[in-house]
Amino acid sequence: MKESRLKRIDQCCEEVKLAVRQVHTEGIYPSEAAISKLLAKPGYFRDKKVRAALRAARK
Repeated sequence: MKESRLKRIDQCCEEVKLAVRQVHTEGIYPSEAAISKLLAKPGYFRDKKVRAALRAARK
């Protein structure tokens, strides 16, 4: 179960990176609210690793 959870979190991190690129090309600041609208499961922002992926993608 733990491996499955970690795999889902990694997939969500990739989804965050793609969403940041998409929002940035539209000229919108990639805030957490803007990105969460594009995610299948925005609740994953509770995880520290997903938030770190957002911060890394902004840079």
